[in-house]
Amino acid sequence: MTPKGETQEFILPVTEEEYETAGSKFITFLDKEGRAVPATEWKKIVGESTFLDVELGMPDWDTPGKSLKFPLSIIEEGPDKGKEDKISAGVDTKGIWKLKEIVKSVLGSDLAMKKGADNKMHPSLNPTAFVGKQAVGQWVMQSGHAGGDPSKPITYYPKLVTLLPPGEKPTVESIL
Repeated sequence: MTPKGETQEFILPVTEEEYETAGSKFITFLDKEGRAVPATEWKKIVGESTFLDVELGMPDWDTPGKSLKFPLSIIEEGPDKGKEDKISAGVDTKGIWKLKEIVKSVLGSDLAMKKGADNKMHPSLNPTAFVGKQAVGQWVMQSGHAGGDPSKPITYYPKLVTLLPPGEKPTVESIL
């Protein structure tokens, strides 16, 4: 215990190298001058997008039988290189549209169909087909209650919303 009136020096558990390379887990949004928008200003850019080159890992169940998650790493040079994220897609009739969108963007085709135990044809996903594939991720600045709890304050965060085929980064000119 430190005597009253004296301060205690804190030796932190990270190394000097870890300290120097540490950054936010969140994707960086840049302003018009190419500077990172600080988190305290994120509320001003809700709805804006940023696009980064990514490489996918092995998809797996997010919620077994309900949704799949596709882990990915940012491979584009810059402040976010090496950061990891995931995008999820439902596998039921309400959410399969997102899976179709991801598969088309990453593999360039639809899923193959295979006969199921009910003798009907069903989409079949081979997880290894996605490993190492590249795409362009689109992050959109979102707002919402912390943890989805309406009693908590509004928070701002970048969310990965879709994957586009590699090399397909929209520009203002391509959207207009």
